[in-house]
Amino acid sequence: MKHFVLVAGYPQPPKSLPFRAYCENRVRRLVAANKAREDLVFQIMDVGSGEVVVRTFTYPGGNRTESVAAVRSFRPVTRALYNGNAFGDGHFDVMSAMDVYAAVSTIGVRAPGTLRELSFFSHGFAGGPVLVDSWDDGQWQPPGSRYAEVVPSGRRDPDDRDPRTKDFQPANMDPAALAALQAAYHPDGFNWSWGCAFGHDFNQVLAKVEHHPDYRSAGLADSQVLVLGDLPPGPAAVLGIGLGRVFPDPRRIEVTFGEIRQFVRREILGSYSHALAVASRRKTFGALLGTYAEPDTGARPLMHVNSAFTRHFTFYKNYFGFTFDPESRRYGSYEPDFG
Repeated sequence: MKHFVLVAGYPQPPKSLPFRAYCENRVRRLVAANKAREDLVFQIMDVGSGEVVVRTFTYPGGNRTESVAAVRSFRPVTRALYNGNAFGDGHFDVMSAMDVYAAVSTIGVRAPGTLRELSFFSHGFAGGPVLVDSWDDGQWQPPGSRYAEVVPSGRRDPDDRDPRTKDFQPANMDPAALAALQAAYHPDGFNWSWGCAFGHDFNQVLAKVEHHPDYRSAGLADSQVLVLGDLPPGPAAVLGIGLGRVFPDPRRIEVTFGEIRQFVRREILGSYSHALAVASRRKTFGALLGTYAEPDTGARPLMHVNSAFTRHFTFYKNYFGFTFDPESRRYGSYEPDFG
C-alpha cells in the first residue's frame, strides 16, 4: 500500500489559487498512473476548510474501488481571522504545520515505509509553504490569560500555523516523533513544496551576477572578482548581511565569485526545503531560491516553476549540483546531504 499526504493551503486573496483542487488533481493523476493497481491511500489536509479526508483506492479482483472518509476537522479559515493580510493571533484550533507532521509520524508508526509523497500546495517563500500567512513574532497570549508571554528562543510561536525551518528541532519535535516521521517514508518517497521561493532582493543579486560580463555559466573560478555596479540598496543590504560585510557604496560592490557562492549556499542551507529534506532524510522538490511557481494550464492542472529563470537553473545545476523534479516542472531537488 502506498500513502500520500497532500496539504492545501488557504487560498488567501488577492492570489486565491485553488489549492484543494490541486490536491484532488494530484490524486487523479496518480491514480491514472497506477498501472500496477497497487492500493493507494491519500490523506488530504485542507487548511482552508479545516477538513482532513482520506481517499482509499483498492483493486479487488482487478477492479478499482474507492472509499472516502472524513477523519478529522479543524476550525475553517475565514477572512474574519485576519488583521488585514496577517493571520490573527490566538486561533489555536486552525490546522497547523505541526498537525501535518503528526499525520506523517502516525504513518511512521502504523504503516512504516509506505509514504511516497508529502506535498504542500500553497503560496510559499524561501522560509517555507504559506498555509495561512501567520506571523512568528515570538509572543503569544495563553488561553484564559490576560497577559502576553515571550516564546523561548528556538520554540515555535503557538500562534503560528505555518511551517518553519525550526520545526524539526528538539524544542518543537521530540526525538520519538522525528524518528516516526522519518520511518514513514518509503525508500523512494519524497517531499514537494509547490509554492514560490522568489525573494525580490535575492533574485536581483543573482541576476546581477548572471548578467555580469565576466560571469560564465560553468567553470568560473571562485577567485574571479566581480564588480557589481548599480545594485539597489535592498539587494546590496541582503548580500552584505549574507556575507557579514558592509558595502559603503552600493554602486561599486566588489566580491569574488566564491563569495557569491558562499552567499547562495548560506541561503540554501537556511531554506525550508533544505530543512525538510534533512529532517525527513528524503529529497524535497521545491522552487529554487529566486524563482517562482505558477498554475498549469490544461486538464488536471497543478503548478510549475516559470520557465523564464533559465540562467538561475543553470547556475544551480553547474555550481551546486542541483538536479530537478522528474515531472519536468523545473523544481529543484534539495538533497538531504547538501552542505
